[in-house]
Amino acid sequence: MARKFSHPSESQDSVVMDSSSKRSGKSPSRGKPSGNSPSRKSDSSKKSSSSSYGSSGSVKSYDSRQGPPTHPKIVHPDPAPPGYERIKDTLVRDRGKKWLPPPKAEKKLSPEILKQAQNISAKTEMRDGKPYNPREKFIEEHTPVPRYNLPPRNAYNKSGKEVEVVMNAYPIIKFPTRPVFQYEVNAMLGKWKASAGPDDPPEKGQYMEQDSEILRKVFYRSKVRKEELPDAIYDGKHIAWSLTNLDRQLRDKFVYPSGWRRPVGTRSDVYGEEICLIMSVRRKLYLGTINEWLARKRPLDETVMEALNFLDNLIRDYPAKEFTALKRSYFFEKLEIHEDPEIRKIADKSHWPLLQSGATCYRGAFQTIRSSPMGLYLNLDIAHAVFYSRTSLMDIIRGILGIDDRARLARALEPIVDANGVRDESPEFAKVSKRIHGIRVCPDFEGYPLSQRSYTVDHLINGGAKEYMIKIDDPATGKSERTSIYDYFRKKYNLNMKFPKTQCHIPLEILFVRHLQRWPHKLDERMAADMIKWTAVKPTGRLDAILNCQKILDHAKDPNLKNYGMKIGTSMIKTKARLLPNPEIQFGNIKHNPGTTGRWDLRGKKFLKPNTKALECWGIGFIAGYRSSITHEQVRAWHEHFEKLFKQHGGIYKNKALSIELRDDIGVAMKTLYEKTREAWGSLPQLLVIIVPDKNSFSYMRIKKSCDCRWGVPSQVLQSRHCMDNKPQYISNVLMKVNAKLGGVTNRAIPKTPISTLRPQSIIIGADVTHPMLGVWTPSLAAMCISNDPQGISYMGGCQSNGDLKEIIKPENIREILLPLMMEWNATLGKGGKPAKQIYYFRDGVSESEYNEILHKEVAAIKKVAAECLKIDRWPGKMTVVIANKRHHLRAFPKLTDKNASDRNGNPLPGLLVDRDVTSPHGWDFLLYSHAALQGTSRPIHYTVLLDEIGHKAEELENMIYEHCYQYVRSTTPVSVHPSIYYAHLISVRARHHEDIPASSGPQH
Repeated sequence: MARKFSHPSESQDSVVMDSSSKRSGKSPSRGKPSGNSPSRKSDSSKKSSSSSYGSSGSVKSYDSRQGPPTHPKIVHPDPAPPGYERIKDTLVRDRGKKWLPPPKAEKKLSPEILKQAQNISAKTEMRDGKPYNPREKFIEEHTPVPRYNLPPRNAYNKSGKEVEVVMNAYPIIKFPTRPVFQYEVNAMLGKWKASAGPDDPPEKGQYMEQDSEILRKVFYRSKVRKEELPDAIYDGKHIAWSLTNLDRQLRDKFVYPSGWRRPVGTRSDVYGEEICLIMSVRRKLYLGTINEWLARKRPLDETVMEALNFLDNLIRDYPAKEFTALKRSYFFEKLEIHEDPEIRKIADKSHWPLLQSGATCYRGAFQTIRSSPMGLYLNLDIAHAVFYSRTSLMDIIRGILGIDDRARLARALEPIVDANGVRDESPEFAKVSKRIHGIRVCPDFEGYPLSQRSYTVDHLINGGAKEYMIKIDDPATGKSERTSIYDYFRKKYNLNMKFPKTQCHIPLEILFVRHLQRWPHKLDERMAADMIKWTAVKPTGRLDAILNCQKILDHAKDPNLKNYGMKIGTSMIKTKARLLPNPEIQFGNIKHNPGTTGRWDLRGKKFLKPNTKALECWGIGFIAGYRSSITHEQVRAWHEHFEKLFKQHGGIYKNKALSIELRDDIGVAMKTLYEKTREAWGSLPQLLVIIVPDKNSFSYMRIKKSCDCRWGVPSQVLQSRHCMDNKPQYISNVLMKVNAKLGGVTNRAIPKTPISTLRPQSIIIGADVTHPMLGVWTPSLAAMCISNDPQGISYMGGCQSNGDLKEIIKPENIREILLPLMMEWNATLGKGGKPAKQIYYFRDGVSESEYNEILHKEVAAIKKVAAECLKIDRWPGKMTVVIANKRHHLRAFPKLTDKNASDRNGNPLPGLLVDRDVTSPHGWDFLLYSHAALQGTSRPIHYTVLLDEIGHKAEELENMIYEHCYQYVRSTTPVSVHPSIYYAHLISVRARHHEDIPASSGPQH
């Protein structure tokens, strides 16, 4: 539920637009290129040339005739408004005579938003004891967010050892600087009169095409476009670029080809058979602005972003025509006929059929343009995607159902007839009909004249070819007759069907999938495991695959790059990385130095902090009745080993567990285990251990939901095969989790240099938003956690629903989650008048386009909560905000012979830091390998510092992040991302299990 808080600092989210913004109806952040004003004084006398951007300070515009402005100074993200000054992060007026909050700024929005706001109630009401005004809330949500400049990198990290690595990045030696003209592209379906001119609208039925595949065909096959704009490149939607400036609108009409699939609902009798390509110039792009931005002479404004977007489309246009394109990835369909014999040799390595699924995993290329302090470079990597197998539709259906024999498949798809003669669909039929909907297929058999024509499968017909009747018109006689599908194909094409009982309109056995079509369904566990097995290649294999992609794409022969003047280097970028010193691991009895292995074990080691209360009321339930089920004797042996190791690790243990066999449904079984455990010990259970026969995610979800939501008791789910093996290492790993759930801590990291130690009175906050799986209509979940000790080891957290696919966490959710947690922190760690002075905010899963919203919405909301906890108007502390991104394609490849940088598989050692040559040209970001890869090629985390009010040196923040990865309480290895983000992700995943969905509805995928 949304809430409004009447804080005086509310105006920090507001924006006042200048006169030019009011005329254009655009937000200031999307107006003219601008730089920060050099003065904080009021500039009311120059209203025509400046805009007050609320929380981002005064921004001064420039006259294009005088040249671009200098690079803007990095200012405080919440600078003082006119008439105020900032002293120690507090706004004062009259040099400290009176402490005042900033004034509330007027919010001027576009006429459209203001018109919508007029229709919303302005009446203030009370919600949860707080005043709430719907109109003010609407205006606040639609206020444009001012652009914020990232803090600069103060210096490069000099700790540890220097090592050399190769990045999968190629320098762009030259890129075009000539002006380029941007065109708007549309394709219209309609009926035109025979006498209609090129500019006349259609007589009847107008439809604007939206399908990217058809739009590309229209654009590239247009004869008029080829004559007028032969050099044009196209984004597949509604934008094209060319070096030629047409002073008129370009139009080209031609008949809609019969082989193209028509958009849904566009019948030829309504929309006709003609399609018209319409192009008109919209603006002129100055590509030289990219050099100005790289040289810090221009901010990253809309002009620069449009120029960068053009370059990105320039490298995508030609591969998109030659290969199957999925955004920035390209998949190679017919390498076996490639002109290069070396490429033909790897044709079999470019795809992998997934077991009994009808799907095939393909390996392709990913490429994008990125910027660095050295200029622009091309990031080239491999990509993987799952497509329908290029085979007969019959074989795909066999894979979907897992039936090898075609005759048995035909029987499985036959209708079911009950005792009363009523026909119904078989379960296999219903599954197949749903799975093959939307596949494009081509009929192919001897004598068929239209083998290249494709059809889109809608559904299966519940009747065989001999039973389903169709009406056939004879054009010679004008007579009609009804005939079966079987007889039609036998008479017309001399085709004797082998499986006439199989449901069809066009028989399944003659339909084939010709081209790559994306597999739209969620992979089951078997398919996912098979895919991971093939895609997890070692660094040497990945590097070879990238070099093969470079050969296939062959940028030197790309006609677009030649025409526009772009040249890409052929050698990968080498950079000087740092191998950060690893911390020591402090246990309860000893210290351990893992070195660069990134691994340790718990043999002979005690937990740093054991469970706070003795384990005395707990129970073990094991599910029997399966072939792989565990026995009473095996449970007893595991229980004794568990007790022995728990005491060795320093755990406080009092009573043996109650052990019972569970035979009922999971929900009933969990209730039985809980009640019998409570009755046995006369108190509420502290822990429930459940041993399950297999790895069933649905059973796991129901167990966690029961324990968390019904009784609030910690639970531990184990697989029976691991308990039957009864290995000490497995039990010790389980004990780490159990100890943490009972309030303990496994270990802590001790830095080798004190510079990276977490500062006193600091809070670490981690946040993550998870979205529902494909086809599941549930809200996104926002999870946040905060550190619960001075070292940042243990955490506490919460979760709230966050709307439909919303990545930015709502301010009311931040308050709902953080307020009780920060109150708890103040009551314990902040006791004695020691509130938090610093907050570290680690955020996962946001793109660069969302950075501004993170700062002006989430960070502002966190500061409000911190102030509310202290019952003050403005929190006086400082924040550091770091974004962690796992979804990127940059990889580092050290030399195999360099044992100071690589492990035995060729992956970088834990602690490898890349902070130059491929990082941001102006901001503070870095790539960090903090973990040891178990398989495949390890992936670094890309950290970006959005805000650093605390003022760190590079060694302080970067080393601290690396060292904290050794403090994850559930692992004997450093984790790949900062633990606060890991915990937030675990909270959101667990909250997904808590959704109010009845168990009878089954798994939600």
